[in-house]
Amino acid sequence: MNRRHLKAFALASAIAVNSVLLPLGVAKADTPPAQPATPVKGAGQSQAPAGMPEKLSDTLRAQTMAKMAAREQLAGIKTMGGALPGAAIDGKQPSVAGLKNKPASDASAGIAYVQPYVEPNDYAHRNYCGAGATMVLVSHFDANYAKGDIDKVGEAINLDPDSGAWIKDITPAVNEHLSKLAGREVKYYTYGQAASKDEFRWMLDWDIRQNGVPLITGMQTATMPGWNGYDVGHIVAVNGYWKDASGKEWVSYVDTAPPASDYHGDIFVTVSLDAFWQAVSQNSAQVW
Repeated sequence: MNRRHLKAFALASAIAVNSVLLPLGVAKADTPPAQPATPVKGAGQSQAPAGMPEKLSDTLRAQTMAKMAAREQLAGIKTMGGALPGAAIDGKQPSVAGLKNKPASDASAGIAYVQPYVEPNDYAHRNYCGAGATMVLVSHFDANYAKGDIDKVGEAINLDPDSGAWIKDITPAVNEHLSKLAGREVKYYTYGQAASKDEFRWMLDWDIRQNGVPLITGMQTATMPGWNGYDVGHIVAVNGYWKDASGKEWVSYVDTAPPASDYHGDIFVTVSLDAFWQAVSQNSAQVW
C-alpha cells in the first residue's frame, strides 16, 4: 500500500462536508440510512423478537422488524451452514479451523461458516476490502463466490480503486446475488449504522446467533491484530459471536487484506467484543 497516497487522500477527503472517505474501503455514509420498508405482517411477525433491547433506535428497531419478515426469503437457499447456540461446532470448517482462539465447548456460540479469501497482493487492489468482505459474506450462501473475480464484485458495489467502496452500496449487491440464488426477490440485508455497543451487539446477536448468517462492518485498524498500529478505514465480514463460560463476549471476523495493504495477520481473527467495538465505533456502518 502506498502510504503517501493514502495520507494525501485522507487529508483531501476530510474537507468534504459530512463525509469522510477512508482508504481500504469506505465505511462512512454520505447520506443517513434509508428508512426500511414497512414490515409485511405474518404469523409471529407482529411482535418484536425476544431479547430485543429497549434502547435501540427507532431506525434499528424498524430494520429488525423488516428483517424478521424478510428472513423467510432466505428459505431454500443452500448455505455452508453454521452452529447456533447449543449446537456442535464443526471444527473442520475453514472458518473454525483457522481460528487460533476458538469458542469453548461450553460457550453460547453462534457461527456462520464462510470461505476464506485474500485480496490480490498488488497496488491496484489496495482499496478492495469492501469487495473482499462481500465475497466472504456471500460465500456463506454460495461457496464458489469466494473463488470469483474480485474486479467484477468491485463493479457490482461501485468500488473506486483509488478510494474504495461505500458500505451502503454493498447492501443491494448482496441482496441481488441472493435473489439470483433464490430465484425470487430477497431483501434480507439492510444498511445500518450502530450508534452504540448495545446496538452493534444486537446486530451480531440477530444475524449470527439467532439466524446463523454473517454480516459486514466498517472499522478502523489501529488496534486490531495484524495491523501493528497502522490506522486506516477497513471493511470486514463478521461470522462469529459468542460468550464464554465467564460471560465475556467474543467476535470472529475475516480480514481479507493482503500484505500490500500493510496487514500481516491471520485471515480468521478472534477479538473481544469490547476491543472490536472500539475499532468499529470509529467507522461504524454495517450490512446486516
